[in-house]
Amino acid sequence: MNNILKQKKVSPFNPAIMTAFNRGYAAGAKQQQESDADNFVKLLEKLETVPGIGVKTASKIEKYFMQQFDEGSERYGS
Repeated sequence: MNNILKQKKVSPFNPAIMTAFNRGYAAGAKQQQESDADNFVKLLEKLETVPGIGVKTASKIEKYFMQQFDEGSERYGS
């Protein structure tokens, strides 16, 4: 009985299925990131429509967020 407990645990999942799952997951994550980035850019472009935010302020806000985005992508190697 003790020998059975000491044996190495084997994953119950088929390796081919897990490989396909991981590839699909990575592709979905990449697509979601691209979609999120597109939506974020659209929001930044609409800043001027917010009451109290003019062209100059919208430009400053856009510049700030884009700098933060660039620094984050450099930091995380994206």
